[in-house]
Amino acid sequence: MPALLPALPLPCGDGLGPTDRFQIAVRPVDEIWRLLFVTASMGGMGGSGTQAAYGRLWAWRSIAGLSGAPADASVEEVERRARQSTWFHFEADTDWFHNDIGSDYGIAALSPDRRRLAVPAATDTD
Repeated sequence: MPALLPALPLPCGDGLGPTDRFQIAVRPVDEIWRLLFVTASMGGMGGSGTQAAYGRLWAWRSIAGLSGAPADASVEEVERRARQSTWFHFEADTDWFHNDIGSDYGIAALSPDRRRLAVPAATDTD
């Protein structure tokens, strides 16, 4: 993953040179859940977000989609897929990432069969 992600045509990686910082780490799905929940419920830096229940709903839908669960999947199916996937958190020194705490991040979800990769990135900067 450390070699693959920077090579993908992602806007958040545009301009990343071979000596620029690219940090990636495997994270448990629980940490990814918290990151997505905070983003949805608080709306980023200075935002109002969607608050409690709707924040949980949007974080849950994000986990479901990133893990490849079908739209009509049961709670158990989403949890199974999420726990079987390998989750990564990444940041880089590019113009897209401002590297302010809580303002931007990248996530990658790799399916258990290693054939599907979902990569969202979020930024909350002007």
